[in-house]
Amino acid sequence: MTTDINVDVFTADCAPVPPADFVAAILRTGFSPEAYRDAFGDLRARGMNATDALAHYLRHGIEDRHAPIDINGDGVIELDRLPIRNADFKAQLLTTLWGYLHAGFEHPFDQAIAARWPVIGQLASARPYFLAGDSHSSHYAMTGRRGGTWLLPLHIICHGGSARGLGNPASRSGYGEHLRQIVRTLHDLPGSDTRPFLLQFGQVDIEFVHHFHRVRDGQRSLDLGAYRAFCDTTMERYVRFVTKLFASARRRNVFLISVFPPVMSDDAWRAGHLNDDVVRRETDMPFEQLTAGIRTLEVASLRQRTQIHAHCTQVLRAAARQHGFSFVDSFTPFLGPDGMADPQYMLAEGHGFEHHLDSRRTRRKLEELLWEIIAAVG
Repeated sequence: MTTDINVDVFTADCAPVPPADFVAAILRTGFSPEAYRDAFGDLRARGMNATDALAHYLRHGIEDRHAPIDINGDGVIELDRLPIRNADFKAQLLTTLWGYLHAGFEHPFDQAIAARWPVIGQLASARPYFLAGDSHSSHYAMTGRRGGTWLLPLHIICHGGSARGLGNPASRSGYGEHLRQIVRTLHDLPGSDTRPFLLQFGQVDIEFVHHFHRVRDGQRSLDLGAYRAFCDTTMERYVRFVTKLFASARRRNVFLISVFPPVMSDDAWRAGHLNDDVVRRETDMPFEQLTAGIRTLEVASLRQRTQIHAHCTQVLRAAARQHGFSFVDSFTPFLGPDGMADPQYMLAEGHGFEHHLDSRRTRRKLEELLWEIIAAVG
């Protein structure tokens, strides 16, 4: 442990907690001022001592520098219990440190969550929530602070995962079984059923899988009726999966999140632009062959695709109400006056070839939604 730190430098940061107790708690989290300094050339060049390095981290580094930490959960708990007056500063520090404790989750995730649950349960100012979904769900995996409390996402990322494939035992991804394992494990974790569980699936199916099937079946002409029927079947299979996954008594804290509006341009589709991760998990067809096939399709325009996404949102909303789930609308808030995705939420540098919204621009609205969910669950 570092001992040559002038703790008095941090009196204002941690008041009314004695600065020696504050510094000791930070060091017990696994943070090393020397390791932090040595990880960055500009800090090394300035010849910072341990006091300077810790001060730099607390006042600058927690915003934008990834400190090398072998995190200790007990130290994070101790820091969380300190009655620091500046609640926003404390929440920001804990949010950053939790990121290190949360790192390294891998499928099937259940044992990782179980191992961390005792720590999570003792973080009094944390507001944990479970989140599962395809890559679009990453927009909801955020940290934020409000009233001295902080968001703690437990993200079960299912890259390229389709909604209709979750209930298929022969699914290439195996995501459905991963989620079943996680829910079984959570059943034995005290208090886990009182935490929100968010799910966001379906965008992969609507935007990609339908077109994969058309290439496979040689259906070059656009049939909006068939497209809509595909989406209806997708939502039906998805809802059947989640109703089996969660017992009725648990569902009021389970939030089904709608798809986002589509943002891939018509030019991107005409060029045969595809997501390689989705291709690998959702079809046996070689990428080059599928790309060539996509170029031969009459693909729905962006406006038509937006209408399809709106339809799926309505179907999921009705199903959530019918089966006792809560519902989150991620479609309507991001529309512009013309009823299409508002350009302010698009990734400008994607030039229409990016199918995700810009997480930097959606953050404010989605964080507000998350706090509403936290408040609803209580």
